[in-house]
Amino acid sequence: MKWHLKTCVLVLSLALQTVTAQDIPDREIHYRYGDWISYPVMRYIHSIVLGPQYIYFGTTGGISRYHFFKNAWEFPFTVSDGLENGYVHVLAYDFNSGILWCATDVGLSYWVTGVDERRNISYQSLNVNTITSIGIGDEYVWLESSGRILRGDRFGFYFRNATEEESIADQVRWSGDLAKKSEEQLPELFMEAGYLFHSNGTILDRELREYAITDFYQDDFNRLWLATWGLGGGVADVKTDYLTLLPFGPYISDVKAMAWDGWGMWLGGHHPSLETGGITWWDMENGEWIYFEARYLSQLKSDEVNSIAVSDDDVWFGTMEGLGRYDKKNGTWRNYTVYDNLWDNRVNSVILDNGGKNIWVGTTWGINRIRLPNMTVEQIRDERLIRRTIYQLVVDGNDVWAGTDRGLYRYDNKDKVWEYIPGYPGMLIQKVTAISVFKNEIWFGTDDGVQVYDKQTGEWIGYPADHDSIDRTIHCILADSGAVWVGTDRGVLKYHKKENRWRRFTTDDGLIDNVVNWILLDGDYVWFGTGGGLTRFYWNAPYRKD
Repeated sequence: MKWHLKTCVLVLSLALQTVTAQDIPDREIHYRYGDWISYPVMRYIHSIVLGPQYIYFGTTGGISRYHFFKNAWEFPFTVSDGLENGYVHVLAYDFNSGILWCATDVGLSYWVTGVDERRNISYQSLNVNTITSIGIGDEYVWLESSGRILRGDRFGFYFRNATEEESIADQVRWSGDLAKKSEEQLPELFMEAGYLFHSNGTILDRELREYAITDFYQDDFNRLWLATWGLGGGVADVKTDYLTLLPFGPYISDVKAMAWDGWGMWLGGHHPSLETGGITWWDMENGEWIYFEARYLSQLKSDEVNSIAVSDDDVWFGTMEGLGRYDKKNGTWRNYTVYDNLWDNRVNSVILDNGGKNIWVGTTWGINRIRLPNMTVEQIRDERLIRRTIYQLVVDGNDVWAGTDRGLYRYDNKDKVWEYIPGYPGMLIQKVTAISVFKNEIWFGTDDGVQVYDKQTGEWIGYPADHDSIDRTIHCILADSGAVWVGTDRGVLKYHKKENRWRRFTTDDGLIDNVVNWILLDGDYVWFGTGGGLTRFYWNAPYRKD
């Protein structure tokens, strides 16, 4: 029996209506598909499968998808979209029902692509520990786990034990361990300079690092799609035997700094000791992801980034081993350290002033100013700021605010002096870890939580609304006309100014990770740099009130 796609979608929609309300996650009731979109590390790929419009890649961060008619990446499927777990081992696409199946670390998930329905089935309910293969037959969906075979109906609600003979009779097309692919099917391919392809199933890069080819698929248009372990996906033209890599996603998961640059975004952060690090440039206009690794750039000492500032000609990176400068025109790097007069090599914050004449640098030992265009590095020798850990610097018109380990300081550009700001009653010398300026409002993250200063009246407004909801660890603050966003270790907090209330967003809502390190506004959207990657939230959706 063959199923027509429209019929399948209708039948499945009716079937899903029979699922009880408690089976539907609160996130799907409150949010619409696409309200939360995340970009984790996705260059480690287990599986490839072809759909009607997309090539799907099953990665360690979720499912990335490449639109092969548009020749462009579109946003991926991750835990922000409803995957119970982002580590995808195997994919399978059922053209008869329009369902994309995937096996993760914790269970089986499926997407009904025609109606964007997503559901998860735990391994416990299937009575298996893992799934190593998924098959699509003429009549049924098939699973394989440690030699055990299960057969399910096309809509995934019922699976039972089955035999190999039954799967053969159903003419199953397997993905995963049972897929019949041989190394001899891979032709000799040419690549861009610096890469060498081996038909035995590996790619060697210019640094002599070897990457395994984990899966491949040849479509009906003479294109061979490849999955690699570490280089992401790629596509080869079988007629020319030329392989093009298709990088996608940030290079590292722990995003601690972000900055806009025209129609693109710079991303930086820290990486675990067992992983390689890198800085990411995401050209959103052209859909390109470009990576810079310090270990292979002689003039960049570190790619563990705490802060990013962008000018017309350069991009500045505050790193763990100095201040990195990238010349956008020439594509060259330069690193500034204590030997260039920096107070310390650990740079926590870097900003460009409004006149574009100075780069201000906050280190763990004090503040530097770099005068442009001569690149003269000066030390700020105010005794109160020497040996101070500078957490964040923020430009306020012509002035500069500095959050330190012992209180708050402001540079008065008119009088050319730094002044200590005592703060609110009881503040004393608390840490100030985050600052945001919006018109006359100066928002601060301290050991006590969030504080607000009205520079026009010179008054401290005090704790906004429910102080108990504020975390002790505040990584970042971003204020605008209607709201204040606060990044913490337990998600992001949004303060509604008019309603004088707080709202917390976590992974239960759609964040890819609850540690929120950086925030950027983008009109109706807001971007979060988290411990698990990049997340975009449609905060101003007209159909929803948070």
